[in-house]
Amino acid sequence: RRDGLRHPPYRMSRRLGLFAIALSTAGADRLSKQVIDGMSPEALPVDLLGTWIRIVYGENHGGLFGLAQGSAPFLAALSVGVIALLVFVHERERASRVTLMTIAIGALAGGAIGNLVDRLQYGYVLDFIDIGIGNLRFWTFNLADAGITTGILLLLADAILPARILPSIRAGRAR
Repeated sequence: RRDGLRHPPYRMSRRLGLFAIALSTAGADRLSKQVIDGMSPEALPVDLLGTWIRIVYGENHGGLFGLAQGSAPFLAALSVGVIALLVFVHERERASRVTLMTIAIGALAGGAIGNLVDRLQYGYVLDFIDIGIGNLRFWTFNLADAGITTGILLLLADAILPARILPSIRAGRAR
Protein backbone atom coordinates (compact mmCIF):
# COMPACT_ATOMS: atom_id res chain seq x y z
CA ARG A 1 0.00 0.00 0.00
CA ARG A 2 1.20 3.49 -0.77
CA ASP A 3 0.20 5.06 2.56
CA GLY A 4 2.54 2.71 4.43
CA LEU A 5 -0.22 1.40 6.68
CA ARG A 6 -0.21 -2.32 7.19
CA HIS A 7 -3.96 -2.52 7.81
CA PRO A 8 -6.84 -0.31 6.72
CA PRO A 9 -7.80 2.28 9.37
CA TYR A 10 -11.20 0.70 10.02
CA ARG A 11 -9.52 -2.36 11.48
CA MET A 12 -8.29 -0.27 14.39
CA SER A 13 -11.84 0.75 15.35
CA ARG A 14 -12.97 -2.88 15.11
CA ARG A 15 -10.05 -3.97 17.27
CA LEU A 16 -10.85 -1.28 19.82
CA GLY A 17 -14.50 -2.39 19.81
CA LEU A 18 -13.49 -6.01 20.34
CA PHE A 19 -11.10 -5.02 23.13
CA ALA A 20 -13.71 -2.81 24.84
CA ILE A 21 -16.38 -5.53 24.76
CA ALA A 22 -13.99 -8.23 25.99
CA LEU A 23 -12.63 -5.96 28.73
CA SER A 24 -16.15 -4.95 29.83
CA THR A 25 -17.31 -8.56 29.98
CA ALA A 26 -14.23 -9.79 31.84
CA GLY A 27 -14.26 -6.74 34.14
CA ALA A 28 -17.93 -7.15 35.10
CA ASP A 29 -17.29 -10.84 35.73
CA ARG A 30 -14.25 -10.19 37.92
CA LEU A 31 -16.00 -7.44 39.90
CA SER A 32 -19.09 -9.57 40.51
CA LYS A 33 -16.96 -12.50 41.66
CA GLN A 34 -15.03 -10.29 44.07
CA VAL A 35 -18.32 -9.17 45.62
CA ILE A 36 -19.57 -12.75 45.97
CA ASP A 37 -16.22 -14.02 47.26
CA GLY A 38 -16.26 -11.27 49.90
CA MET A 39 -19.69 -12.20 51.24
CA SER A 40 -19.92 -14.28 54.38
CA PRO A 41 -21.24 -17.82 53.85
CA GLU A 42 -24.08 -17.06 56.29
CA ALA A 43 -25.33 -14.29 53.94
CA LEU A 44 -25.98 -16.75 51.12
CA PRO A 45 -28.18 -17.66 49.37
CA VAL A 46 -29.77 -14.32 48.56
CA ASP A 47 -33.13 -14.38 46.81
CA LEU A 48 -33.26 -11.71 44.11
CA LEU A 49 -36.57 -12.58 42.50
CA GLY A 50 -38.18 -14.96 44.94
CA THR A 51 -36.47 -18.30 44.47
CA TRP A 52 -36.46 -17.86 40.68
CA ILE A 53 -33.13 -16.04 40.73
CA ARG A 54 -30.78 -16.48 43.66
CA ILE A 55 -27.19 -15.60 44.46
CA VAL A 56 -25.31 -18.61 45.80
CA TYR A 57 -21.66 -19.65 46.10
CA GLY A 58 -20.45 -22.49 43.89
CA GLU A 59 -17.07 -23.83 42.87
CA ASN A 60 -16.88 -25.43 39.44
CA HIS A 61 -13.72 -27.53 39.19
CA GLY A 62 -14.67 -28.64 35.68
CA GLY A 63 -15.88 -27.12 32.46
CA LEU A 64 -19.23 -26.16 31.00
CA PHE A 65 -22.11 -27.40 33.18
CA GLY A 66 -19.60 -29.02 35.56
CA LEU A 67 -18.30 -31.51 33.00
CA ALA A 68 -14.69 -32.78 33.19
CA GLN A 69 -14.28 -32.18 36.93
CA GLY A 70 -10.70 -31.62 38.12
CA SER A 71 -9.38 -30.50 34.75
CA ALA A 72 -8.71 -26.82 35.51
CA PRO A 73 -5.12 -26.80 34.11
CA PHE A 74 -6.23 -28.35 30.83
CA LEU A 75 -9.23 -26.02 30.59
CA ALA A 76 -7.01 -23.00 31.32
CA ALA A 77 -4.68 -23.96 28.45
CA LEU A 78 -7.68 -24.60 26.20
CA SER A 79 -9.07 -21.15 27.10
CA VAL A 80 -5.87 -19.45 25.93
CA GLY A 81 -6.12 -21.31 22.63
CA VAL A 82 -9.78 -20.43 22.20
CA ILE A 83 -9.11 -16.73 22.89
CA ALA A 84 -6.32 -16.72 20.29
CA LEU A 85 -8.57 -18.48 17.76
CA LEU A 86 -11.39 -15.98 18.37
CA VAL A 87 -9.07 -13.03 17.75
CA PHE A 88 -7.74 -14.73 14.59
CA VAL A 89 -11.29 -15.28 13.27
CA HIS A 90 -12.15 -11.65 14.03
CA GLU A 91 -9.08 -10.42 12.15
CA ARG A 92 -10.08 -12.39 9.05
CA GLU A 93 -13.51 -10.76 8.80
CA ARG A 94 -13.60 -8.01 6.21
CA ALA A 95 -15.77 -5.22 7.53
CA SER A 96 -15.85 -1.46 7.52
CA ARG A 97 -16.95 -1.10 11.16
CA VAL A 98 -17.91 -2.99 14.31
CA THR A 99 -20.22 -5.85 13.35
CA LEU A 100 -22.28 -8.47 15.09
CA MET A 101 -19.24 -10.75 14.86
CA THR A 102 -17.15 -8.17 16.75
CA ILE A 103 -19.73 -8.03 19.53
CA ALA A 104 -20.07 -11.82 19.66
CA ILE A 105 -16.34 -12.52 19.72
CA GLY A 106 -15.78 -9.75 22.28
CA ALA A 107 -18.36 -11.33 24.60
CA LEU A 108 -16.90 -14.80 24.05
CA ALA A 109 -13.32 -13.67 24.62
CA GLY A 110 -14.27 -11.63 27.71
CA GLY A 111 -16.09 -14.61 29.19
CA ALA A 112 -13.19 -16.93 28.44
CA ILE A 113 -10.78 -14.46 30.07
CA GLY A 114 -12.98 -14.12 33.17
CA ASN A 115 -13.13 -17.87 33.72
CA LEU A 116 -9.43 -18.29 32.82
CA VAL A 117 -8.46 -15.86 35.58
CA ASP A 118 -10.51 -17.93 38.05
CA ARG A 119 -8.85 -21.17 36.98
CA LEU A 120 -5.38 -19.65 37.29
CA GLN A 121 -6.12 -17.89 40.59
CA TYR A 122 -8.24 -20.50 42.40
CA GLY A 123 -8.04 -23.73 40.41
CA TYR A 124 -11.81 -23.55 39.86
CA VAL A 125 -14.43 -21.18 38.48
CA LEU A 126 -16.65 -19.29 40.92
CA ASP A 127 -20.31 -19.62 39.94
CA PHE A 128 -23.04 -17.70 41.75
CA ILE A 129 -26.19 -17.15 39.64
CA ASP A 130 -28.81 -19.78 40.39
CA ILE A 131 -32.00 -19.84 38.31
CA GLY A 132 -34.96 -22.14 38.68
CA ILE A 133 -38.35 -22.84 40.18
CA GLY A 134 -38.47 -24.59 43.53
CA ASN A 135 -36.25 -27.67 43.41
CA LEU A 136 -36.03 -27.54 39.61
CA ARG A 137 -32.77 -25.57 39.15
CA PHE A 138 -30.61 -24.73 36.14
CA TRP A 139 -26.84 -25.04 36.38
CA THR A 140 -25.25 -22.33 38.49
CA PHE A 141 -23.28 -19.89 36.33
CA ASN A 142 -21.52 -16.50 36.37
CA LEU A 143 -21.26 -13.38 34.18
CA ALA A 144 -18.40 -14.89 32.16
CA ASP A 145 -20.63 -17.85 31.30
CA ALA A 146 -23.40 -15.41 30.36
CA GLY A 147 -20.94 -13.59 28.04
CA ILE A 148 -19.91 -16.87 26.42
CA THR A 149 -23.52 -17.92 25.92
CA THR A 150 -24.46 -14.51 24.52
CA GLY A 151 -21.50 -14.61 22.14
CA ILE A 152 -22.47 -18.06 20.87
CA LEU A 153 -26.09 -16.98 20.34
CA LEU A 154 -24.97 -13.85 18.46
CA LEU A 155 -22.66 -15.90 16.21
CA LEU A 156 -25.56 -18.24 15.46
CA ALA A 157 -27.82 -15.27 14.71
CA ASP A 158 -25.13 -13.81 12.44
CA ALA A 159 -24.83 -17.09 10.55
CA ILE A 160 -28.52 -17.99 10.34
CA LEU A 161 -30.56 -14.81 10.10
CA PRO A 162 -30.78 -12.95 6.80
CA ALA A 163 -29.04 -9.57 6.60
CA ARG A 164 -32.39 -7.76 6.30
CA ILE A 165 -33.29 -8.80 9.87
CA LEU A 166 -30.06 -7.44 11.39
CA PRO A 167 -29.19 -4.63 8.95
CA SER A 168 -27.74 -2.03 11.31
CA ILE A 169 -25.00 -4.24 12.70
CA ARG A 170 -24.42 -6.45 9.71
CA ALA A 171 -24.21 -3.69 7.09
CA GLY A 172 -20.54 -3.10 7.79
CA ARG A 173 -19.55 -6.48 6.44
CA ALA A 174 -18.03 -6.53 2.97
CA ARG A 175 -19.56 -9.38 1.02
